[in-house]
Amino acid sequence: MDTIKAHIESHEYAALVNFCEDLELQLALTPNTNITPEDFYGPFLLGYLLEQDLPSARFLWKRLPDSIKSSSKELRAIWDVGAALWQREYENVYELMGSKTWSPIIAPLMEQLADNLRERMLNLLSEAYSSIVIDDVVKYLGLPREKVLTIVEERGWEADLSSNTLQPKKIVQEIQQSTSLANFSQLTDLVIHLEKS
Repeated sequence: MDTIKAHIESHEYAALVNFCEDLELQLALTPNTNITPEDFYGPFLLGYLLEQDLPSARFLWKRLPDSIKSSSKELRAIWDVGAALWQREYENVYELMGSKTWSPIIAPLMEQLADNLRERMLNLLSEAYSSIVIDDVVKYLGLPREKVLTIVEERGWEADLSSNTLQPKKIVQEIQQSTSLANFSQLTDLVIHLEKS
């Protein structure tokens, strides 16, 4: 369990998932009574959610024995968050995250999931909308209106309180040009190909 805690503390969620996948196989071959479902399956399920791998999270939930599902209320609550994500019920996701006091191993993962989801929502909204109603952004972020207005203002969004709308600022992504030998070689091959044609 120290490895799981180390991955959580260092925010290495892909490594957490890989470790849990390997551990799941080992536990299937040789059961270990020292590992509780909350200590293992909770972080495993949240690792998938943090990696935005909803299908794998769903399949993990489906293959869990009913005895484990029914014995762990926290694990059930984690899956409720995953199911709400699957259904894209974002307002419900934040409500489920905030409605429970999570165990010490789960709490930082749940907090990170909320932060990641909000960041992803802000990026998606800025790409998808030229204008959006403030109340819709409140639902997508699961935060109070005042907090949402502060966050979007910091990102350069324009607020029109008279029409209750926000104009998201588009994200400009810088394209870095690499001048490596591999790129030069590709360019040379392309020029040679064009000259032969």
